Amino acid sequence: MKLSNNLMFFGLIVLLTVSIANAADVKKDMVSYWPLDGNAKDIVGGFDGKEMGAPKWVQAHKGQGVQLDGISHINAAKFQLTTDVITFVAWINGWKMADWAGIVGSRTPTACEMIFGPNDTVHYVWNNNAAETYNWALAPQIPQDSWAMVALTIDPDKAVAYVYTEAKGLKQGTNKIPHVEQQIGNMNIGFVDCCGNVRYFKGIIDEVMIYKRALTDADLLQLATKGLAVESSGKLATTWGDVKR
Repeated sequence: MKLSNNLMFFGLIVLLTVSIANAADVKKDMVSYWPLDGNAKDIVGGFDGKEMGAPKWVQAHKGQGVQLDGISHINAAKFQLTTDVITFVAWINGWKMADWAGIVGSRTPTACEMIFGPNDTVHYVWNNNAAETYNWALAPQIPQDSWAMVALTIDPDKAVAYVYTEAKGLKQGTNKIPHVEQQIGNMNIGFVDCCGNVRYFKGIIDEVMIYKRALTDADLLQLATKGLAVESSGKLATTWGDVKR
């Protein structure tokens, strides 16, 4: 009986260790993380943002988020990354002020963005602003004025766009084309710095993340359902932000 109990205890320890290790993997190659909990600090990469216009800090998907009024955004001007592999992630609740409105991305020195398209799905811009990226229209649809996690992964041979909602789970679409290495700077949240300055998002954005790798379906599902938890015991959870502090 004692041996059986010891084996059971050992088994639980192994399962907990594996669970923690798997959960920790979602932090691998994270470049920037803007929790948007009352400020625009990047608590991983140090590319802190600046409030442009009059954004407000409100209750959001997790803690606080930034509420944008359609003429405001967050700008992380010092952001820098050169890569052909990336993941953009953000929680959003709102809608576009115009087609091609920005969720997160940059136009400096080249266009690298996750955006709204004219058909209300996730669109993106890459390959030096090539039409084969921004005109691709087979991504999942973004729900209007309700919480959704949107994500985009890019690697050298494909891009995958994702939308997660509690009602429908994780949906995705794949654009199987080559993607080149690009230099990225001057990151914007909720805005595309282009074309008459009308491409704003209006609503709440929360939990913005950038990775220098293409997250897997499992990674994104974990982010959507568990967040950045790295330890779990009963109802106690420690987040990556807590660990950083």
